[in-house]
Amino acid sequence: MKDDEIQRLAKAVAKIVLSGLLDRETLPFFDEAEEQELLVDLAQAMTALDYNLQKENYEKCKELQDKIKTIENKLNNLK
Repeated sequence: MKDDEIQRLAKAVAKIVLSGLLDRETLPFFDEAEEQELLVDLAQAMTALDYNLQKENYEKCKELQDKIKTIENKLNNLK
């Protein structure tokens, strides 16, 4: 299992545990925190993409595009 898969699994387990412990009114806070984290990741990836475009490092750009698409999909699934 890769590190990012482990992190996603840990977040999912934490959400399940916390949802059982907390009432439904406090749960949206965790979605907002996750959304903010994803937005930070998106901004970092977009900045890195711009930098690598300027350096004409197209292989890294492809990786970053894939990462950006993944983050955007996660953001869409939160809503």
